[in-house]
Amino acid sequence: MIRMKVVGFVGSPRKQGNTDVLVQQVLDGAVLSGAEVEKFYLNEMDLKGCQGCNYCRAVEGCKLNDDMTKAYEALRSADGFVFGSPIYFFQLTGQMRQFIDRWFALINPDFTPRIKEGKKAVIVGAQGAPDPEAFKPVYEEFSRILQMFGMDVKGTFVDVGHHAPGEVRENTVLMEQAQSSGSRMFE
Repeated sequence: MIRMKVVGFVGSPRKQGNTDVLVQQVLDGAVLSGAEVEKFYLNEMDLKGCQGCNYCRAVEGCKLNDDMTKAYEALRSADGFVFGSPIYFFQLTGQMRQFIDRWFALINPDFTPRIKEGKKAVIVGAQGAPDPEAFKPVYEEFSRILQMFGMDVKGTFVDVGHHAPGEVRENTVLMEQAQSSGSRMFE
């Protein structure tokens, strides 16, 4: 049996914050199903912004030599992903947006993906606003980006109404759903 690999990308600057806890829940579920897991904290990575130089249009790669090289390898080689970002000022965090902008190097000039299609993805997030619908369009837009890369988005799980790091643990239903999504990612 081939062991699947699932990589988590945490776009929150707060380790052990609500987004990080949810990403870990999904990864823990993936481990229960036999997957190998890895987690990146975008806030701790040396990531420069896309330079708009179009180097990647002529060459398959990015001219910037930073930690995105590790992320590109993970995006190419993993079978599944957990992408996590809280809502900061009505949008995904700047760390997550900068990370996504750099995916431009993973698109051919005809806008087809340079990564294998069919990879699985789960989106998680957190927001202080208690209305679960308040930022739904933000996560839907991110889901469309993932689908453009041929990813099968298995679910979106967002904690609402919590502010202090780790408070998401109080939402036992969401914690269970997140872990279950990880264990069923490849079904």
